[in-house]
Amino acid sequence: MSIKSNYRDGDFFSKKSKKEGYRSRASYKLKEILTTDFSLKKGQSVFDLGSYPGSWSQVAYELVGPTGKVAAIDIQEMKLQNCFFLHKSIEEIQESDFEEISEFIPFDLVLSDMAPNISGIRERDNALMIGLVNSTLSVIDNFLKTKGSVLIKVFQGESLDYTRRALKQRFNKVKISKPKASRPNSREIYIIGKELKKYHERTS
Repeated sequence: MSIKSNYRDGDFFSKKSKKEGYRSRASYKLKEILTTDFSLKKGQSVFDLGSYPGSWSQVAYELVGPTGKVAAIDIQEMKLQNCFFLHKSIEEIQESDFEEISEFIPFDLVLSDMAPNISGIRERDNALMIGLVNSTLSVIDNFLKTKGSVLIKVFQGESLDYTRRALKQRFNKVKISKPKASRPNSREIYIIGKELKKYHERTS
């Protein structure tokens, strides 16, 4: 049986996500990375960028619990219990959007599983991905607390190199991850930034 037909019928992680009540197989990418690279605790706050359909927000809430807060943003409507949702573009984020949850700002962790619609033209796809990365960097600079962390999906190649350079300017620790739930033939890869530097350290 071909890989293509396996994915159509539902691979291991797709079937597991349905069985365990997650909205997509992407839940297991985040679960693995959070287990190996982060120490997300009860009461902390997470901002999930490009959150639809909500699987990453589900996983984040399991860890921060009712004393913490998961905020999410997407241009597609998403209804998820225990999640503060902004139905808008990431480029339109304003500080006033978070008045309702101001006690949880700035965030402890920013997540981005965003990706552009793939054209197959590598240069175009990388340029679009870098645009999304720049939007994520703006969120980091404005809404992530000092010593906070970020997890960003990129493509292998130009967008990975670009993001790694940008994160090294901002974070004390930068690491690459390819979780098991990420399909082997996918160009996606995840880059982790830990311990956000103070603003003057980033700009000096």
